[in-house]
Amino acid sequence: MKLSDTTGFLGTCNKHYAERAVAQCHDCQRFWCADCLVPPVSKSQPLRCVECSLVAGGVRAKGPRRQRATQMNRSQKKPIGFL
Repeated sequence: MKLSDTTGFLGTCNKHYAERAVAQCHDCQRFWCADCLVPPVSKSQPLRCVECSLVAGGVRAKGPRRQRATQMNRSQKKPIGFL
C-alpha cells in the first residue's frame, strides 16, 4: 500500500488489521499502528517495529539462525547451568 496523496491514508497495521497504520518501519518497510512501533531513543535512530527493534538490539537473531533456533526441541537446546 502506498500513501494516498488525497487522503493521507497509509493502510492498516500489519498485525492489527482493524487499526490504522501511522508509520512505516525503516527496516522491513511494513506499515504499523502506534502500538506496534518502538520510538527511537535519539533523533538520529530510525523508527522500527517491535520485531526489527529486537533484531537491531541483538535480542533476536534474524534470518536462518532464528529459524533453526525456533525449530529445536527442549532436549536439543543447550541447558543453562546455574553453578
